[in-house]
Amino acid sequence: MRARVWAMILCVQAMLLWWTADSEIVRSVYLLCYSLMMPTVLYLLVGGALRRLLQLDTREWLFGYAVLTATLPIVGFGGLRFLLPGMGYLAYSAPSMPQWTNYLPALASLPVLQSAVAIDGFFKGRSAVPWAAWAVPIAFWSTYLLLLHGLWLGLAAALHRHWIREERLTFPIAALPLELSASQFALLRQPLFWAGVTVPVIFQSLLVLHEWYPTVPAVQLKVADYKDQLFPSPPWNTIPSLGVSFYPMAAGLAYLMPSSVSLSCLVFWVLIRLAYPLCTFFGLEATGQGAARFPYQLEQSAGAWLMSAGVALWAGRKLLPNSALVCVVLAAGLLWGIGLPPGMALLTVIGYAGYVLAGARARAEAGGVWIFAPLTWTAGRVAFELSGAPRLEPRSLAAFGLSDLVHIDIRGQSLPYLMEALKLTDAQGISPRLLLRAVGVFSVTALAFGWLFCLPHFYELGAATAKSNAYIVTKTQIGMKEMHQLASRTPGFDGAGIGGMAFGALFVALLTFLRMRFVGFPLHPVGYILGTTLTMNAFFLPTLFAWLIKTLVLRYGGSPAHKKALGFFLGLALGDIGIQTFWTLFGRIFDLPIYQFLS
Repeated sequence: MRARVWAMILCVQAMLLWWTADSEIVRSVYLLCYSLMMPTVLYLLVGGALRRLLQLDTREWLFGYAVLTATLPIVGFGGLRFLLPGMGYLAYSAPSMPQWTNYLPALASLPVLQSAVAIDGFFKGRSAVPWAAWAVPIAFWSTYLLLLHGLWLGLAAALHRHWIREERLTFPIAALPLELSASQFALLRQPLFWAGVTVPVIFQSLLVLHEWYPTVPAVQLKVADYKDQLFPSPPWNTIPSLGVSFYPMAAGLAYLMPSSVSLSCLVFWVLIRLAYPLCTFFGLEATGQGAARFPYQLEQSAGAWLMSAGVALWAGRKLLPNSALVCVVLAAGLLWGIGLPPGMALLTVIGYAGYVLAGARARAEAGGVWIFAPLTWTAGRVAFELSGAPRLEPRSLAAFGLSDLVHIDIRGQSLPYLMEALKLTDAQGISPRLLLRAVGVFSVTALAFGWLFCLPHFYELGAATAKSNAYIVTKTQIGMKEMHQLASRTPGFDGAGIGGMAFGALFVALLTFLRMRFVGFPLHPVGYILGTTLTMNAFFLPTLFAWLIKTLVLRYGGSPAHKKALGFFLGLALGDIGIQTFWTLFGRIFDLPIYQFLS
């Protein structure tokens, strides 16, 4: 790659991360939590002009896209974004929430803000950034995040050839840039593609205009829970949720799924919800407490995800570089150093690596607008339960809560994006080593830009004021409350919860065996993995729509009709994220409040 490509990546990365910080903190419009991120889609949309300006060929242009997609997420949810308020939350909230006072003495030995002035400025705003007060938090948590990224690079190096060349996974998220780059943007000359683009452009634009002028008619596309309206009486009212939505991007990406995967997602989503009224019928009501958590959906989810990661890792075990194992040990050592017991620290890092790897595998096979890992049964919670729920000191509990601000979400980790980037570069004949090295370098610059751009916004607006996005502080509060609840746990193994984990793990192993043993076995383990999390709750209806259309097209039109219809669904996906990007930029340029497209 020529020097101009490296310089272009650095400059574009800086601009996109500045825009991300401004949008997500100041304007409460999220850019990085999608599988197809708004900043990188903007890069695709202006690709023609950028290529002509810098005289880039297709390989160089796609290389830039691949590096950007694999490095931008480090500052998003599950990366830097949730960590920032955690650096001062306990000390700032203790006067109004006395339960945090027990942890205040322990904060002096933790890598968080120690200066009361720095903490007040962060949450109240109208202050300059006290960079000296942030030196220790920046150094510690940057090291931890970069160690995780070193682990993702090692896993990608070990697994990418097996996933791409041998298993030939579909990588639905990579289909859009590949189609755009094929035959000099031939996709843009297809009428069905523009028909697909038109649908989200109209409906999403009406929602934006409705936000400004309520008399403008609009149809809600975001997920809403209709359980109470449809099932108000027992035993059906025990169903935890019944999400109804129609995200055009979700339908477009679902069309790219293999039919067995989309069908499995639908079947398991229905079966998991039917389990609740069935349990009530037999007198087992799921209250969420103790042994009454049956059917243990969260525990099943944790076990299923970890088994999926184990199955995926087994194929590349001989190719796993020693550097990845070193990253695991060093990351666990950092958690041990701030207070977690050594065994629990190691289990936490391994468990989180398992969640991220399982999410990458699910993305490679099913795509999706986003992929949620098990929420409350985070990697830290799994490590806590597998360690026998030990009695932790306040310092250990605070360290647990701080680390969980990273582990509570996988969307800020690069491995899913990195595997898709390797699929892109493999199709262009670009060396995987070149991409992995570039991602390693530009992960460092992305993290530096994240600190540089995010902190001034918080110190200007105040993280606890109405001027900045409230969700980030709310997420921190939820995480710390879950941490505090562990202090009241009776020490000992949670037999029921661990049994639920074991069931989920064994069920994934059984589905994997059946698919290997019987050709054409209809149920795919990815459907069960996604059905146990929030992912399918948001995308059931778009997935059902795409699966029905794809089934009918293949049955009555065959492969030619399927390929022709592909343009329409790619148009849905690109049109949806493209119009969201347009309106987000429009709001920034004219300083207008913009409708939040994400639920």
